[in-house]
Amino acid sequence: MTNDIFCVGLTRTELQTLGVLLPITFRIIPVSSEALDHAAVVRVIDQARCIILNPKRLSVDLLDDFLRGQDYQRWNNAPVPIILFSDTMTKEQRHEVFMPEYSILSVDLHERFDRNRNLAVKLLRESTLPCWQNREAMRSNMFNDAWYLIDIETTGLDRWKDRIIAIRIARMANYEINWERPTIYIRQDKLLPAQISEITGITDDMLAGGVSMEEALEELDSLPCKDTPFLFTNEDFAAVFLNAEYLRCGKTFDRPYVAIDKLANIPFGYLMQRKAWNIPALVGFKTLRKQPLDEELQKLFALTACTFEALQTRCDVRCPEEFAKLYAAELCE
Repeated sequence: MTNDIFCVGLTRTELQTLGVLLPITFRIIPVSSEALDHAAVVRVIDQARCIILNPKRLSVDLLDDFLRGQDYQRWNNAPVPIILFSDTMTKEQRHEVFMPEYSILSVDLHERFDRNRNLAVKLLRESTLPCWQNREAMRSNMFNDAWYLIDIETTGLDRWKDRIIAIRIARMANYEINWERPTIYIRQDKLLPAQISEITGITDDMLAGGVSMEEALEELDSLPCKDTPFLFTNEDFAAVFLNAEYLRCGKTFDRPYVAIDKLANIPFGYLMQRKAWNIPALVGFKTLRKQPLDEELQKLFALTACTFEALQTRCDVRCPEEFAKLYAAELCE
């Protein structure tokens, strides 16, 4: 996987803006539209992690080649480059150019703030950074081996002021759920804020019958096979809160884990999704295998299963040991 960003029809100012926004690990490659033909477009699509196009600098045929080429990669289980527009299409292009089922994001490289541009930069950055802990311990854990799906609920977003109030766990093996524990509720010293109960559906009565945080963490630590990795989304939330709770209890959270939403950015970055939960539906993922009963774990299961499937078919990656294939830079343990 490369970190090559091909820029077609962009001005010098726009190229400079990209150079400021993106880490130096990305290679920004300007391409003149006059130098392009069908064969050149195919080569760019095969090499690029991302292609930023100014549609107005391209003929109908060349723009069509780029969009059809991206879609061809998608249907033929090959790595799919991200395509972004730096301007709107012409009226003729809108009528004649093939458009994929998913939307192509337009980014503004001139405005000080642009929501789409910020999203694109965020996802590109995340797709080049490790999204796991203790890879050495899970190197040989194949995608069809055992994984623990973990979901947590908290009283807020501050890891030091707020606390975990619920932990959901399910065990996935061979791409189906073979064990699911009832939600672990954790007793609290204070009553829950009304808005937290409304958001999570968790009440003070549920927590009153729960366990202490020490007991909850002990149950996590006692799950069979210490090297079986955890899977969750939103590493900056889940891992941060688990680390904080372990520290409060005088322990270290060193379980191997993968943040599946960040890993999903690699095969599915072309969808440019703010919420990774949307990805399975957008790619038409369906399964007849046993799924979790809990709704939050169902979403985590679907995202995990379709990401693992895409990594195998598109990137020839079947376990954490092969994650190096997904990154342009050498991975440090």
